[in-house]
Amino acid sequence: MENIILTPRALERRLKRHLLKEPQNFFAIITPGFEHLLKKEIAGMGIPVTREICGGVEFSGPIDLIYSANLRLRTANRILMRIASFTCRSYPELYNKSKRISWELYTGFNREISFSVSSTNSRLHHSQHICDAVFGAIKDQMEKLGLEIQSRKESPLKFFIRFADDECTISIDTSGELLYKRSYRLQSGCAPIRETTAAALLMEAEWQRYNVVADPLCGSATFMLEAALMSHNRAPGINRQFAFYTWPSFNECKWERYKSQARMEETNGCQTVLIASDISSGAVEAAQENLSRLELDGAVRLSKQDCLCFECTLDKGLIISNLPYGKRVGASIELKEFYRKFGAHLRKKFNGWSFGFVVADKDFEKTAGLKIRKETGFVNGGIRVRFVMGKIV
Repeated sequence: MENIILTPRALERRLKRHLLKEPQNFFAIITPGFEHLLKKEIAGMGIPVTREICGGVEFSGPIDLIYSANLRLRTANRILMRIASFTCRSYPELYNKSKRISWELYTGFNREISFSVSSTNSRLHHSQHICDAVFGAIKDQMEKLGLEIQSRKESPLKFFIRFADDECTISIDTSGELLYKRSYRLQSGCAPIRETTAAALLMEAEWQRYNVVADPLCGSATFMLEAALMSHNRAPGINRQFAFYTWPSFNECKWERYKSQARMEETNGCQTVLIASDISSGAVEAAQENLSRLELDGAVRLSKQDCLCFECTLDKGLIISNLPYGKRVGASIELKEFYRKFGAHLRKKFNGWSFGFVVADKDFEKTAGLKIRKETGFVNGGIRVRFVMGKIV
């Protein structure tokens, strides 16, 4: 078969015919345990949700969803766009089925791509061999179009290949860096919680029901920064870069319109008072710098003080915090003694308030003397933790 040289105009026609006018399938990845929150977020944007599975939510719609989803979703860690799915039990079969994909729709004239490969309960399980088979198909197809392409360890144009029970799913990364990287937190505390996780925990605690939300162990104030973004209806991805910038289908004018619309929808904040404090002056300074970077100075009341001295004379509200847990604070700190003192302080000074704490200690409620009405387990920084909620009495 004679080779066809792919020109920019020919690529544009192919994109319009095979990609831009067709509905696409997407997969939003989230920390396991919070899928229901992501599903609610996506549905709240008017996007049809296909299904909720462990670790993410599938949804469908026009390709423009790569713009709105990456720009606005607060709890998702990454957005993938599905390319193909098929049963496969041999490397020649993987090569042949991969070769049927119109890769130029996703690579365009880019010369470098990268892969992320995983396999569970499948005959094909060697990551490098899987990568070689798929890349071989891409390279051969590109050569027939007069194009050169190379596989690199890292590239903005990244394909995810997942095998599960001999079912292969190939996706393209739309996000680039994980979405918790909002671009505002250049300064962080000693054990930060991810922004996407903080947003999910705030939603789980229904923070907007309260007139006051406080974090007495704020670190770099991730909880309060995320609450401030939500209270101002600020799109979390408004100031960062995305992988889809490198796509041949990327429309910069359209992307700018999405961002302009998001900026128009920003508000001056809600009536909720946001309070953050920490015993570390460095943490408070980092929190202030992060607020300034967001141009939200004054949105959070910041102070330096010990959490055991923390008080609030305002209406009863919500205390939410990522509490110290063993591996985070080191062996020198008597964690249970801290929990005991902290619980006693809360019962004395914050009776009637609601709480939401990230803890690792299985006996936290008993040690702190707090009654838990609801909890969600998840992994934070490689440590299995719980988000426990209840009322201080």
